[in-house]
Amino acid sequence: MKFVSKIRAMDNRLKLPKVMYISLDGMMEPLGYSQVFKYLEKLSVNHKITLISFEKSKDLMREEDLKTLSLKFSKNNITWVKFKYRSGFLGLSRLINLVNLTLSPIYFLLFNNIRIVHIRSYMPGIAIPLLSIFFKFKLIFDMRGFWADERHDRHNWKKKSLKYRFFKRLETYLLYRAESIITLTHSSQKIICNVFQKKTSQIHVIPTCVDLEEFKMIKNINTSSKMIIGYLGSVDTAYDFDKFLFLINEIYYKFNKNIELRIFTSEEPKIIKKILIDSNLDEIDLTVKFVERKNLTMEISKFDFLGFHLKENFSVQASMPTKIAEVLACGVPIVCNAFNEDIEKLIREKHVGFIYNSRNSLTKKNYMEILDLKENIAIHDRCAKVAHDDFSLTNGAHKYETIYAELLS
Repeated sequence: MKFVSKIRAMDNRLKLPKVMYISLDGMMEPLGYSQVFKYLEKLSVNHKITLISFEKSKDLMREEDLKTLSLKFSKNNITWVKFKYRSGFLGLSRLINLVNLTLSPIYFLLFNNIRIVHIRSYMPGIAIPLLSIFFKFKLIFDMRGFWADERHDRHNWKKKSLKYRFFKRLETYLLYRAESIITLTHSSQKIICNVFQKKTSQIHVIPTCVDLEEFKMIKNINTSSKMIIGYLGSVDTAYDFDKFLFLINEIYYKFNKNIELRIFTSEEPKIIKKILIDSNLDEIDLTVKFVERKNLTMEISKFDFLGFHLKENFSVQASMPTKIAEVLACGVPIVCNAFNEDIEKLIREKHVGFIYNSRNSLTKKNYMEILDLKENIAIHDRCAKVAHDDFSLTNGAHKYETIYAELLS
């Protein structure tokens, strides 16, 4: 009987609608694992999924981790096609990546009756014009932000450059070609509707979500009298670290010298310390270190709040950093600038932090509002509830499931 049950289960799997997901992000990286695999794990219950990803060499060398992740894919009946992401040798490496990106989907479209192609960000979209000539499929453009404009705003791509113009044309093609578009914010949804005359019903807002089993609130973790201010991730490109330090300066010198700054980053500690010395914060109680993902919940839970300042430009209208969901899930409030309407609405209307303006000095009233983030116990439960209601992985996967069902109906 067990054998018959297994045969029936296999038969049912074969009848499931087939989806091909293409991601340049590797599944062995934290971002790929949390923002791709975790969703596909849930979606694979109702869909036969083939995932094409590009893994970095250093990650592929972690043999035990690779074996563990491969078993997870196999357990969920997800076909994982992994290519090594090649860098160096200038154009040759990029050409090999491009060939793998373009030719591998052809094989699966030929022999697997793929009904939906789901691409993450712009680079996988390079293959779509060619694939669309020879195959029929529904396209989901999971754009994750205005990528070409991010390159302009953060990496100094010139708007007249060939690469910027190429990816803007690709963006236009994909937005018109896609049956469904997924973006991170309502701000970017409005822009796409206005500029490309797309129906709101075709543009779905799914912010970067969090696995609430991985990131969770640990109550009463900070019993120190110090105000512990946290910072996560990079201090350049998208972020204006100097403007974050403006806030720290204001708190430290005007109101409270009993603070500790904890910066968890892959940057060299000596680089961070040099920046703090230049900002006249060399005497502050400081911790700078890299924290493994498995230890993040415990470390974040010690923060009184997370602080950061995103550079304000066009592309940031489509940004919703992953750290926002992760920190809120730990019951920790956020202090940041109003980099787009979504974050301002989230913090002001749901009372899960404080919006600061680095152009203005911090007033006594402002400081008391920030201090309340530490002393008001109710805010921790409120942050966790917002994470559950607005950023949970389960809710995000359900939205993807609804989009898949609409395209297949």
